[in-house]
Amino acid sequence: MIDKKQQKLLAHFYSSLDENVIDSLSEEQKKSIERAIIATGLGSNNRVDIRKSISIFNKRYFFVLLLGRDYRQQLRKESPFALFMLTLLIAMGVLGILGLAVFALYLIKSAMGIDIFHNFSFGVWDWFKSLMPH
Repeated sequence: MIDKKQQKLLAHFYSSLDENVIDSLSEEQKKSIERAIIATGLGSNNRVDIRKSISIFNKRYFFVLLLGRDYRQQLRKESPFALFMLTLLIAMGVLGILGLAVFALYLIKSAMGIDIFHNFSFGVWDWFKSLMPH
């Protein structure tokens, strides 16, 4: 079943085609093209669909963020760059979480008055205490 967004997409697709080309297509060919457009995800509904463009130094750049269930029949082959970026993003997230955990444990240790190294401090506890109102 085709929803309104997909109908609008298909209407836009057909409006961009030459009328002679449309007339030359059989009904079976049209249905096959429509199924292919919908199956590739061009007409899919996503929970999050953010498409923005920004202008930087007289050049326009765009970004797209799509989140939702993948209904495509065929999986796309991931590019090596995309896999590298995903790995880098996950590594940065894990390192960030580990860093925050170490920072929290250090603050807890300092709040309890535990000195691991005698007469040595990184100064983090003093800095944290200075942020608190008296």
